[in-house]
Amino acid sequence: MGVSMAESTTLRRQASVQGEGERLSAEKTRPDKHSAITRAASEMFLSEGFDRASLDQIAQRAGVSKQTIYSHFADKEALFKAICTELTEKLTIPLRNALPSEGSLREILLRLGENTLAMMLRPASLDLHRLVLNAAARFPELGRTAFEAGATRMMEDLSALLTQRSQLRDGLGRTVSADEARLLAEQFIGMLRGAHQQRALLGVKPVSPQARRDYVRACVDLLLRAV
Repeated sequence: MGVSMAESTTLRRQASVQGEGERLSAEKTRPDKHSAITRAASEMFLSEGFDRASLDQIAQRAGVSKQTIYSHFADKEALFKAICTELTEKLTIPLRNALPSEGSLREILLRLGENTLAMMLRPASLDLHRLVLNAAARFPELGRTAFEAGATRMMEDLSALLTQRSQLRDGLGRTVSADEARLLAEQFIGMLRGAHQQRALLGVKPVSPQARRDYVRACVDLLLRAV
């Protein structure tokens, strides 16, 4: 018994819908789908900014459908916030994890200072800094989240180190309270940034590597002399 043209069309549509459903189902089971989305989103947001980057572009770059993106993130704003937080943590976690426990406090601060300043001046860090600043007015909570994921956690780890070493009289003349240590940590991170980050953001010629090391050494000595 033959199949009418209408029935044939219906069957093709059903097959198309079924095929699309199977493709999306397979896509959602890919183990790397989340990382593919976040990697593509990071590249698009950093190069195009929030407004110009579209979910269609991100989906195409990630090799997934827009529906798959929605299965992981509620909307473009949620994806953007997740990306900014993830990038901040990627840049700062290595510094926090590598915070040494051996050596004198001065030696530790010198290594930490040089590594932190180097991280601040990396192109990826500068791009993220611009991205968050541009978006902070629209998403105030994004700025707070990025600050807490990066600077706040670094200051917490550093203040804990200062409190511990002050009890051993290592580099500090007396024991400092938690509040004092927190203030010292914030001042140290702020001193490290200095005008170096502003030069990099504005495209001004940076100082020499030796001048940067000398600057970090001066910051460390100022901190240690403060107590």
